[in-house]
Amino acid sequence: MAYLIVWVLSPPLAYGAMWRFIALSAMVTWLLLELAAPRSVLLKPSWPVLGTVVFLGYTAFVEWLVPDAGEISRHFQIWIMFFFLLVGESLGRGRDGDARLCFWLVLLVLPIWSIATLRGIETIAVDVARTISRSSDEARTLAGQGVGGYGFVYTVLLCLPFLAWFATRPRSAAATMGARGWRRRGVMTLLMLNFLLGYLLLLRAGYTIGLVLAAIALCLVLLVRARGGLRLAISLSLSAMLVLLAAFALRPALDGLQGAAAGTEYAAKVRDVRRSLDEDQSTGTVGDRAERYQRSMRLALENPVMGTLTFDHVGKHSAALDRYAQYGFVIGTLFLLLLVYLPWRFVRDRRVPFGPALAFLAVALAFPLLNNVFMSWGLILYVFSRGALAVMGIPLQRERRLGHAPGVPAHA
Repeated sequence: MAYLIVWVLSPPLAYGAMWRFIALSAMVTWLLLELAAPRSVLLKPSWPVLGTVVFLGYTAFVEWLVPDAGEISRHFQIWIMFFFLLVGESLGRGRDGDARLCFWLVLLVLPIWSIATLRGIETIAVDVARTISRSSDEARTLAGQGVGGYGFVYTVLLCLPFLAWFATRPRSAAATMGARGWRRRGVMTLLMLNFLLGYLLLLRAGYTIGLVLAAIALCLVLLVRARGGLRLAISLSLSAMLVLLAAFALRPALDGLQGAAAGTEYAAKVRDVRRSLDEDQSTGTVGDRAERYQRSMRLALENPVMGTLTFDHVGKHSAALDRYAQYGFVIGTLFLLLLVYLPWRFVRDRRVPFGPALAFLAVALAFPLLNNVFMSWGLILYVFSRGALAVMGIPLQRERRLGHAPGVPAHA
């Protein structure tokens, strides 16, 4: 698992055949070890595990039955993403220590490539993250330099609900681990470093959808505490208002900063942020996105039972809508349920802090509707999130998490 975490998060390992072979070997080894485990998710599967097997088997069968112009390798990102669902379900059967180890390993790896990506934005071009999202010789060169692309940036985005919560309570993680002295300071520093680098990366990468979702996540974590009633309604309304105000105020604020920073070393940085946002609006236009979404929705409505079975004509810009268009209502719904069942479970669990749980659900649901998903998305969605709960001191054993245990105070 340690190798797989480093592999999916490290841009220089993205293209090498040797790295991929080692990753495949690690997956096979994990599956064999899981088969021998006392409470194996493969021998005693939960419904998400059964759903994953159905989805993987069906998509592989359709690809064999109705090959189209695309290569089968385009499925690998989603298949590997769901491999991490199996890992997460295994961790959820009481393996809290392993979950915490995965959590901290992710936080040790992310800053390395976040800094490398930020450096690439500063020294190479403001749109390097967009360039590396497409397979090309230039993308390979940038990845070899450690520059993360679209997948890396949005992987960081999915971490932010938990990082924002820990950033406001850094001592809680250290206390849960029993860390003292330099270890305590190291834990708090690592959490704050990942939080600050994460938001800085989202701002500098220039993905508008990422910025909006990051703002929503931060507002929900900071403002939402109650699980129902008037307080929840007020918190949600205030969060929505703050996100809208931030969206409207960002460009005027940058315009004002550009004037104030004129003649200083910060003028170029402000200009680059404005340019990256302009690039996002011009190259990934709302009109083009809407057309792609409409294409997938139209195909899904025209073929609700079986779908088109081919990938050639779908919009290719929404993971959820594309699955509905290609495979029909049943498999499309199964895919969406597999993406949101765990965040929804967190929202329902009264011991999970409600703000981070709601922010996690918002990002986990909105992003697949608006963009494509990838293998590292599964690492954060199914493994890192469980590690975050374990670090919060919330047991992962499912039967102990579904209800409110007697004598255990629920989070506000």
